Amino acid sequence: MAFVLNTLHIFGYGETQVIGQDGDTLIDKKVPSSELTSLTAVVDNVYSFRPVDNLSPNEYHAINIFNNLFADYQPSGEFNSWRIDWVDLDKNYIDDLVAEVLAKP
Repeated sequence: MAFVLNTLHIFGYGETQVIGQDGDTLIDKKVPSSELTSLTAVVDNVYSFRPVDNLSPNEYHAINIFNNLFADYQPSGEFNSWRIDWVDLDKNYIDDLVAEVLAKP
């Protein structure tokens, strides 16, 4: 059975976490974001849905992606967060990032 993503957290303090199932095994893995070459594509994809009236810079407290549901972008500072529907996200970027996290020792 293949890995099934539940949640992907990208934390502004410098870690990325993948939570999901591989068969009967729960996987909960964190790695330093600085080690991930595919991270920027996911961040940029989610940020690209920033509402036009939201002046938030591309600095985030957290980005939380919930499989088949949505992604929440929580900016750093005093800016409002926003939500993106799952169907609008680029799943290839997400898949690449999840695979990279899972491949890290």
